[in-house]
Parts: sequence; C-alpha cells; structure tokens
Amino acid sequence: MIPSPPIIDTKKCTGCGRCVAACPHHLITLEVAGYRKHAVRHDPSRCRDCRACAVCPVQAMWFGKH
Repeated sequence: MIPSPPIIDTKKCTGCGRCVAACPHHLITLEVAGYRKHAVRHDPSRCRDCRACAVCPVQAMWFGKH
C-alpha cells in the first residue's frame, strides 16, 4: 500500500499540538502565522501511514487523495 500522508486544514487547526506529539516519525510541527499557530506536515515521503497523528479533536486532519 502506498502511504497516504495526512492533509491538514490549517484554517481549522487550533494548534493544540496533539498530532505533533503523536507522530512517531516527527514529521509534523507547529508553525506560527500572525497570532495563530497550526500544524504543518513535513517530508511526506517519510510518512509510513501509521495514522498515529489522527488524534485531532477538531478533525483538521484527514487522509486521502492529495
């Protein structure tokens, strides 16, 4: 199966950091934009599709076609 890195809706993301803490490969960070912070995915080729990051309480992250 081809890994399907998460898609992050930065407008919906609250910047709680749960996905950052959950990713065992350290591929998600929080970035600041203005007065808001939000999750950002890095290096999707390293994603192993473990979906550990799918802990978002506001469903700002989903998996599927990019």
